[in-house]
Amino acid sequence: MSEKSKNREELLRELEVENRRSTTGAMLLLQSVTRRSGMNLTDLQCISILTSTGPLDAGSLAEMMGLTTGAVTGVINRMERMGYARREKDPNDGRRVVIRPIPEELERAGADVFGSYERKALDTLVSEYDERDLAFLLDFMRKANDMTEAEIARIRTASSEGDEEGVFATPLGSVQSGRLVFGNGASRLTLRVGSGMDELYRARFEGTAPKVKVEDGVVTFRYSRRFGGLVDRRGHPGEITLNAAVPWEVEVRGGAYKVEADLKGLELTSFVLKGGISELVLTLPDPSGEVPVRLSGGASKVSIHRPAGTEARLNVKSGAATLTFDEQNFDAVGGKVRLQSPGFDGTSDRYEIEISGGASELTVR
Repeated sequence: MSEKSKNREELLRELEVENRRSTTGAMLLLQSVTRRSGMNLTDLQCISILTSTGPLDAGSLAEMMGLTTGAVTGVINRMERMGYARREKDPNDGRRVVIRPIPEELERAGADVFGSYERKALDTLVSEYDERDLAFLLDFMRKANDMTEAEIARIRTASSEGDEEGVFATPLGSVQSGRLVFGNGASRLTLRVGSGMDELYRARFEGTAPKVKVEDGVVTFRYSRRFGGLVDRRGHPGEITLNAAVPWEVEVRGGAYKVEADLKGLELTSFVLKGGISELVLTLPDPSGEVPVRLSGGASKVSIHRPAGTEARLNVKSGAATLTFDEQNFDAVGGKVRLQSPGFDGTSDRYEIEISGGASELTVR
């Protein structure tokens, strides 16, 4: 059957098959080239971008690849050592350094997939098409590439459903700061800090996982309404690791059942928990400036630990059954209480801790 005799549905079905075949073939070709050239797939993808766009600075290349600047520096160092790219001063801005691929070295190593091979293949493919056909093909490829780039951006920065095991992650990319938000409560939540990560965060949930939305560094977790009751979520623990490369705000709205947050090594700009907490163990990092820690809506058992020598002020607005602040112990404290460490007024790097709604057992050391 000739192509002209097929209906639109048949043609679209075959076009989809060929598109998948093309994608698979390109991936296998890249893998073959990586083995021959000594580069890994990330290195080769960077070469592809540089060949298409021309020289770029490290920050722009990192953003396009969805890598941290540290990770992309490692890629550039490897490409320079192998002779496939070099750092040069930008001719238009002497203060700026750009990375330029070296075509002759890439061709010698068989890594010039995006140069001589592509040109030869294209010449063979288009030899039987006229200008009208070529204009159509060009329009199709541009639109297809725009759609692919838009989908890459959506996956990197928009909402994520995670995999079947409740695992979530988003590339760090060019994000300069992070904000973690639980929009309608949290239960059995563990927060950790990671260094040397390429992701902004990593998360794993057991049982019913929340929906996740990531936009401009704001990571928002929200449980479905049918799992909205806090009691319903007590059997669904989650663990989140935050990238220490950027400063973070942490906010939990709608209450929490049990939270353990070990934030040592993080630049924490605020920690806010609204709607009450059953049990909280919070280990704070060294502060930068005055960092607020606010718990509202009542608390059952709260233990807050800060680094030795770190100054803090504690404001309790509605009393506490038992209260420990450093070496001071109090029982049945009513009304408003304000306590502070001796050097609080003499430093700008400190914690301002506020507990409103009352507490049963409160420890700040």
